[in-house]
Amino acid sequence: MCGIVGYTGRKESAPILIAGLKALEYRGYDSAGLAVEEKDGIKIVKSVGKVSALKSEVSNYTLHGTTGIAHTRWATHGKPSTINSHPHSDCLGEIAVVHNGIIENYQALKDELIKKGHTFKSETDTEVIAHLLEEKLKSVNSDYENEFLKAAAEVTKMLEGSYALGLLWKKAPNMIIGSRVKSPLVCGAGENENFLGSDVSAFNQWTRNAIYLDDYDIVVLKENEIKIYDRQLHEKYYNIIELEQGLEQSGKNGYEHYMLKEINEQPFTVRSTIEAVLKDINTAFGITKDELKNIKNILMIGCGTAYHATMVAKYWVEEFCNIPCQAEYASEYKYRKAAMPDETLAVFVSQSGETADTVSALEKARAAGFKTLSICNVFGSTLARMSDHTFYTKCGSEISVASTKAFTAQLAALFSLSVLIAESAGSISTEKKGRLLNELAKLPVAIETAVSEDGSISKLAEKYYKEKTFVFLGRNVNYPIALEGALKLKEITYLQAEGFPAGEIKHGPIALINTDMPVISIMPADSLYDKMVNACEEVMARGAKAIAVTDEKGYKLLENRVEDVIVLPNVEEYLFPFISVIALQLFAYRIAKLNNREIDQPRNLAKSVTVE
Repeated sequence: MCGIVGYTGRKESAPILIAGLKALEYRGYDSAGLAVEEKDGIKIVKSVGKVSALKSEVSNYTLHGTTGIAHTRWATHGKPSTINSHPHSDCLGEIAVVHNGIIENYQALKDELIKKGHTFKSETDTEVIAHLLEEKLKSVNSDYENEFLKAAAEVTKMLEGSYALGLLWKKAPNMIIGSRVKSPLVCGAGENENFLGSDVSAFNQWTRNAIYLDDYDIVVLKENEIKIYDRQLHEKYYNIIELEQGLEQSGKNGYEHYMLKEINEQPFTVRSTIEAVLKDINTAFGITKDELKNIKNILMIGCGTAYHATMVAKYWVEEFCNIPCQAEYASEYKYRKAAMPDETLAVFVSQSGETADTVSALEKARAAGFKTLSICNVFGSTLARMSDHTFYTKCGSEISVASTKAFTAQLAALFSLSVLIAESAGSISTEKKGRLLNELAKLPVAIETAVSEDGSISKLAEKYYKEKTFVFLGRNVNYPIALEGALKLKEITYLQAEGFPAGEIKHGPIALINTDMPVISIMPADSLYDKMVNACEEVMARGAKAIAVTDEKGYKLLENRVEDVIVLPNVEEYLFPFISVIALQLFAYRIAKLNNREIDQPRNLAKSVTVE
């Protein structure tokens, strides 16, 4: 991991590669590097830290080459260091390799190469690829381009695990080879120039024509040519997809951080997603009512924040549809024997559509014969291309590593899907469907009000930002929001934060409670409100500071029974997650800012987790 850029054309490649890496910064990384073909060979420049550090390092060299590859690394094998940064090379310095993924059999390959006299410089799995290519190409003295392609195909067959690759060879200049297995890679087709990237952000400032590669594809890029082959080197037909306008990163628009900008965009992004559904809910998800009518079970899968969205949706499905529903971590589902009926609809949620565990879980669901539906934010992503049906949330680019606007858009999509399934199954009337969707359509106004509470939430953060441990509590549909609130806080503040079902606190977690600890309870004035008040009183009896996240009705009932309150607008109780999570996002952001954290790119985290 984490980002690949490639360029071949008529312009100097180094500035384009650096700009491409800059556009991929949102994915997260700890080091960066590039390789440029020069007249006297391939020049590799690397640095630890930000792309700006690489740019500064590159300024010490004269690079005029028009073909090159570049990489931002998020360490998986070997600590962050210049020597472990990509690109990697062979013993002769004639080959350059950038790689996302994990080569699971690299140690066995490395041992064999060492026996043959190869010397390794880094601790990475990636370096074995350069030496394998060197071994295949060492006796080649003609037809260099074809031999390079053949060697690349042979080497990819030796690799076990996941990879997206960009390759250069000194003896086949002005040519880039790429390949992928279980890690995203896309080509950009330009005029007298072509591109390679982990996603379209790497090149969409230069071309809007994209070619999405499938697993085991091998692509050859030249200035005026793109050819794609399978592993047997049979040439494949491919489609060029024109990207939508508005995919470029728009900058922070005056906000200090992308995260704050994206929190404030949620009234618009939720409205846009709802409008996309309400144009015609019967066709929005691509799955017919007749198909849904026969569904006996629903499986919802995600990772991290997306998993929390599926947890919320589980409550909606079982409330409205009267159909069994499981919410599963992708990383757990794919390794367990799950007994489910054939008439299962499997729903996969991922902002990027490239999350490795979620893609693997989708493969398992397809093998079981389940109908599959993906909800993602990136057009043409692996998840979208593999699913029977896809719904795209209308978020635009989400740059901050900590997901905010994608989460609420996912909730909007999942709520709408739950209503559609319920009507198709005959569990609700057409009239009730209309009422539910009407309440959903009103949400953007309530979300706007929640966003406007930033000032009062900032004051609350000032009171608690020096605390080291936070506990979040919720019940029913608000329990997943307790988990999401805790996740947001730990992601960007590095503080200990745990979410629990409020009814479980006395079964162990209450042992964590001590004097002055902030305990945040999500407690609208719903059917479980009194139970949540009891939980607040339990923790306060042990010296904790109880903070209530409630609605206007709940605030009137509280009568100063807690330490602090965040008051949000009244909405239907099943929709409270949409607005309570806004408050928790803002709370996490303000705590992180007061603690001087790297908010948009927290340590050790990547935006798109493309390795298992």
